[in-house]
Amino acid sequence: MIRGNWSLAAEVRRNELKQQQKVQQRQKQQHKHEKLQNVDPIRLYYQIERLEKEATLSAHDTKRLKTLKEDWDFIEKNKLHEEKVVAFKEKLEAERVQKEIDSKKLWGRASVYFNPELNPLGKVPSQGDLPNLTTPLKRHQIQKYDKDPLIDSLGVVMPEGEPPKFYKLVVNTDR
Repeated sequence: MIRGNWSLAAEVRRNELKQQQKVQQRQKQQHKHEKLQNVDPIRLYYQIERLEKEATLSAHDTKRLKTLKEDWDFIEKNKLHEEKVVAFKEKLEAERVQKEIDSKKLWGRASVYFNPELNPLGKVPSQGDLPNLTTPLKRHQIQKYDKDPLIDSLGVVMPEGEPPKFYKLVVNTDR
């Protein structure tokens, strides 16, 4: 049964609009596919990471982050740059696993937390989120200094051998 307000012209117009929307949607997908075919997925991933790490985002950055995530999802869904993305994800996973292993590893004497009596295994202290470091935070390098020209001119005889480790750096002599 046909309702009283049904119109053939309105029905035809509705069908034309649906067909037009389908064509526009297909063109939009094709354009996005062509655009993302030329994009480096690794660079895209790092742009997303950088924006996610920022504490406060402007409205523009929030919108950009949303579009970048949509592009990343489109790349994964349509398997664009598949070999590059798969290799990159495997590398990221391997780095994450290695970082996790290193954070739990007991470094012994190589650890910054090593103490022969109190912490012979070099275990990370339990309070706080401290990193499991293997090298000292600041390396103290012993520098060898040239002989001071003033000593030669005064005729002072220096003792034989290397100067002691606490030998001070001569400051404010260069002009």
